[in-house]
Amino acid sequence: MKPDDNLPLMAWRARPDMSCEYVNQAWLEFTGYTLEQALGEGWSRGVHPEDLARWLDTWVRAFDERKAFALDYRLRRRDGEYRWVRDQAAPRYTPEGLFVGYGGACVDIEEQKREQHSLARALERERRLRLATEESSRARYGLTVSVLQELQSPAHAIATWAAQLRGQVPQASEAAYALEAIERSARTQSRVIANLLELAQAVGEQHTAWTGEGPLLAGVRVLVVDRECQDLVRLLEVAGADVRVAPDGREALQTIGAWRPDVLLTDSDESFIRTLRALPAERGGCLRAAALTAGGRAAPAPGYDAQLAKPVEPVALLATVARLAA
Repeated sequence: MKPDDNLPLMAWRARPDMSCEYVNQAWLEFTGYTLEQALGEGWSRGVHPEDLARWLDTWVRAFDERKAFALDYRLRRRDGEYRWVRDQAAPRYTPEGLFVGYGGACVDIEEQKREQHSLARALERERRLRLATEESSRARYGLTVSVLQELQSPAHAIATWAAQLRGQVPQASEAAYALEAIERSARTQSRVIANLLELAQAVGEQHTAWTGEGPLLAGVRVLVVDRECQDLVRLLEVAGADVRVAPDGREALQTIGAWRPDVLLTDSDESFIRTLRALPAERGGCLRAAALTAGGRAAPAPGYDAQLAKPVEPVALLATVARLAA
């Protein structure tokens, strides 16, 4: 038995001509091949047909340049199912410096790939929902501006005609008082419409600036206080957030004071949030925070602005962070 037959990784060695000279027991058990079937050119038969050209191109380039490489591709398992594997390899040399081929190892990453695909689908759903919301908002702002513009002209006309008619009646007459009241009301209405129109246009411009084509959480600083948060951090980074992780409440308070995050996500106990809320605002006492909980509550825990139940759904996470950051 070779020394690396006991490794859980699927180890292999190839000659300078790219033919297989060795695979370990884990590789044989995964593929269902015998050693004789794998040696020579046989080991490439398990590569998915759609990945074979890319697999071969990577190998040829690496062997020509004598460089280490890493490659993800689908490899057929002994039951016929193709599984994603990550293959990493490096050139091998004799003590005298003679190139004698490559050595490497594969690891099954099928579950990781599925998680990535699920994340990508969740992000795509979130993106479509955001685009639909933005389109609805633009339509609403457009309608508001259109209605106000339609109201502006009649109000101005009423005020102008009332003033003109008031000059044609006796100054102290009842008609003059009525026309003065009409003119005053119309001009007040015209000012209100003008103010509302200016506000609606300003909000529309600001909304356009907020809803650009950049990442959803671009520029948002998020501090995560959770020892098991790799997937959560990866999701936030994909969405464009600047993320830092603190292992406990003590280090989190130090990071808050030095880094000034926009949003806090934490699974710490209630004593931590009480300590945070006791701080002055300039030291982070007003930091927007979401609790990461193992169970669902009807409302956020005291001191928190929101809560997310573990395992956190991608869309819920992004929506909550975006809301807190805004």
